[in-house]
Amino acid sequence: MLKQNVSVLISAFTLLTLLGCATARDTVRVSDYNQFAVKAAQAELWNEAIFRWRQVVAMEPGNAKALNNLGVAYEALGKTDEAIAAYERATALAPDNKYYRLNYRRCRIHVRRKGATEDEDVQAEERLE
Repeated sequence: MLKQNVSVLISAFTLLTLLGCATARDTVRVSDYNQFAVKAAQAELWNEAIFRWRQVVAMEPGNAKALNNLGVAYEALGKTDEAIAAYERATALAPDNKYYRLNYRRCRIHVRRKGATEDEDVQAEERLE
């Protein structure tokens, strides 16, 4: 009986250790991808930045900062629908962040000026509240 308990304890410890390592590795990967995306954006390599920030969001769907940055990158390429969607998600995750809200509103205003209907803008505003 003692051997069985020791075996279970060792198995549990090994599993927890491996899970801890995987989590630490994912955190490092998220940080690495984010840093790479920032450098790519600074060099105006928007497609690369989008690729990296999408990887960050895939690993951490609740990462509002990456979503906001993704919106900036999409907007830089003129992909306003994708930018608005990213800004909207960032704002929903961090509704008190004034920068995310500002980017979201500014992008919607830009779209409205380019011909989007006011009804679309009102609907987007209602989703935000």
